[in-house]
Amino acid sequence: MNSLIREVSLFASLPPEELENLSKVLHTYECPPGTLIFREDDPTDRFSIIIEGQVEVLKAMGTPEEHLLAVLGPGDFLGEMSMLYEQHLRSASARAQTFVRLLEIDFSDLEPLLHRQPLLALRVMQEMGERLRNSENKTIQELQEKNRQLALAYQELKAAQEKLIEQEKLEHELAMARRIQEEILPKELPRLPGWSVQAFWRPAHAVSGDFYDFFPLPEGRLGIVVGDVTDKGVPAALVMAITRSTLRSILLSAAASGSLFPGALLAQANELLVEDMPLHMFVTCLLAILDPHSGRLVFANAGHNYPYQKHGVRETVELRARGMPLGLLPGLSYEEVQVVVEPGDSLVFYSDGIVEAHNPQGEMFGFERMQKIVASYAEPTRLAGYLLEELSSFTGPDWEQEDDVTLVTLKRTA
Repeated sequence: MNSLIREVSLFASLPPEELENLSKVLHTYECPPGTLIFREDDPTDRFSIIIEGQVEVLKAMGTPEEHLLAVLGPGDFLGEMSMLYEQHLRSASARAQTFVRLLEIDFSDLEPLLHRQPLLALRVMQEMGERLRNSENKTIQELQEKNRQLALAYQELKAAQEKLIEQEKLEHELAMARRIQEEILPKELPRLPGWSVQAFWRPAHAVSGDFYDFFPLPEGRLGIVVGDVTDKGVPAALVMAITRSTLRSILLSAAASGSLFPGALLAQANELLVEDMPLHMFVTCLLAILDPHSGRLVFANAGHNYPYQKHGVRETVELRARGMPLGLLPGLSYEEVQVVVEPGDSLVFYSDGIVEAHNPQGEMFGFERMQKIVASYAEPTRLAGYLLEELSSFTGPDWEQEDDVTLVTLKRTA
C-alpha cells in the first residue's frame, strides 16, 4: 500500500508519518469498463483517487441526456465536491471508461488529515476550483453550440417557410396561367352541318406548349390550326400564346382580303416569329382550310405530325406536305396540298404527346399503332374518345405524362 500511496501526486508533500497513517485507512476498489461507480445525488462518505484507468464524469443537467463533464485519469480524484454539502451528496455521476482501480478513504479519516496538512487541503481546493471552472466553460460552450444550432434551425425553418410561400405563389401563378391558356383555346367546337368535330387538350405540366384553334372564314369555310412548341412549361406557353395570336391575326387579315392560301400564310407567320423566337425553340404547326360543303381541304405543314384521313371502313392515309417548323430560319416556303374529304371520311390532327407516350416497359405508342387504331375503329364520331382510351390502356394507370397531348378529329357524316 505504501508504494501505491507514494505514486499519488496529491500526497507527494506529506511527511512519512502521514503516509504511514494513510496506509492504514486507505483501501483499493476495482471495477470493469462500463461500471457506474456512483450516481449523481447519491449520498457518500468516501474520497477516491484514480490510480489506474479512466473515469467519465457525467451530469444530467435536468434532462434525460447525460452531459460529459470530464474524463479523469491516474492521479485525479473523485468526491471532493461532496465534502461541501452537509448531506455529502454526489454532484455528478462517474462511470468507468476502462478498467479502473481506485484508492478510497472515508471522510472521517480525510478531514483530520486536511486540518493537519493545510497544503493538502489547498491542493484539493485548487483542483476543485479548476474542475468547476472547466465544467462551467464546457457548459457555456455547450450552451453556445446549442444556441448556434437553434439559430441555424430557425434560419433553415424561416428559409423553408419562405420557399413554401414562394412555391405556393408560383403554383398560384401557374394555375392562373393554366386558366388563361384554357380561356384562349376555343370555348366551343364548330357546328358544321354534316360534320362532327371533337377536340382534346391536356398539358403535361401546369401550362402547355400545345394549342389548337378554329377560325370561321368567309363562305362558310373553317380554318383549323394545330401547333406544338418545343420545350415545356412557362417558356413554351408564352411562345404558344404569341404563335396563336400571330396566326389568328394573319388569318383574319387574309380572310378580309380573300387571300386564304395556307402555304403563304405559314410563310408569313414564320417571318414574323423568327425575329423573336428564343434560342433553341421553334413551333411545329399545321394550318388547314376546310370547305365543309364540298369537303375540299387545303393545308400546309410546318414540321408537324402528318394528319390522317380515314376512307371508308379500313383505309387510312397520311396527308403529307413539306415544310420546316416556324421560327427556325427566315425565308422559308411551305408546300400546299389539297384533298377531298368524302362523306364517311374522318380527319385526325394530333401532337407528339400521343405517339411519343411510353408504357411501363418503355415501348413507345408510335405512329404505326396510331394509324392502325384510326383505321380499325368503326364509329368515327367517337374517334377522339376511343384514341384516348387506347392511349390510357397502353400507358397504364400510373403513367406520368411526358408531353402535352392535343387531338382534333373531324368526321364528315353526310
